[in-house]
Amino acid sequence: MALSEQVRKGERTRAALIRAAIVRFASEGFNRVSLTDIARDVGVSPTAVYRYFPDKEALFEAAVDADAEALVAVARDALNRDVDGSLLELLGSLAAGLVTAARAHPLVADIMTPARILALPTLAVFRSELAELLALGQSVGAVRRDLDAAEAALGLETVVLNHVGYLVASATTESHEPDARWAAVVGLLDAALRPLSGAVPPAESRDGEARPR
Repeated sequence: MALSEQVRKGERTRAALIRAAIVRFASEGFNRVSLTDIARDVGVSPTAVYRYFPDKEALFEAAVDADAEALVAVARDALNRDVDGSLLELLGSLAAGLVTAARAHPLVADIMTPARILALPTLAVFRSELAELLALGQSVGAVRRDLDAAEAALGLETVVLNHVGYLVASATTESHEPDARWAAVVGLLDAALRPLSGAVPPAESRDGEARPR
């Protein structure tokens, strides 16, 4: 077998172990799961697991990180949806998507710590995309121009992440929509981001930079 094929096979096996670990740890908890259980689910020998992970704790951490990355990917997907420029619809879609995603990723929803979420590479990409979206909103007059887009994106991200657990806990099994309390938060964020009615946009200098009137 060529070296490149061995590498690809190893990557597939590692990914399969992580997927199986996510399912096992989410349904049975850390203490009740053994590496033998996960190896059996994937169809490899227990000793084969040690080629990729030194112990159960390392596999658990990899499973949590992978599940969290998938959840954040849902948030990024919400930014690409056509909501006709409505901040309310965008924030509502983001919240509803996170509720659905957290149900599909119960491992991260149950035990993910804020520190671990904040360290995810996907989250940095999400924050950058959100800042770009806010800057675009500023350019068309849909978002207040006196805000720093990067700071506003960081603030929005913080609010959303702090409410993921609440959204999951408060949503009913019959509905994947966030409740009235989150809807009120969304309305508040929308009001904070939108330009004041009748507000005059800042003047622009000759070099294109905004300056106070």
